[in-house]
Amino acid sequence: MAACQNGGYPDPDWLELGSTFRVTFHSHPDTDYSDTDVPTNVPVNVPVNERQQWFLNQLNAGENIKSTDLASHWNVSEKTAKRDIAYLTKQ
Repeated sequence: MAACQNGGYPDPDWLELGSTFRVTFHSHPDTDYSDTDVPTNVPVNVPVNERQQWFLNQLNAGENIKSTDLASHWNVSEKTAKRDIAYLTKQ
């Protein structure tokens, strides 16, 4: 307790739980833990990767392209290609 008080921290909370106990230490009162810098979701303007950009370019050019085309062009698994496309559809 003295160490907390000497450091300017609030006293910890003690909770007896039968034959055990729980101690909760609290943050320093001068510490700001506001949520202003914490994103609530993935940022909207996260850039697409090179495969995804290629896929979008093919679509913009009027190509009828599938996940198998993306996978073979970039030498990746079809699962990776589908994940790339799924990411784009969520954006």
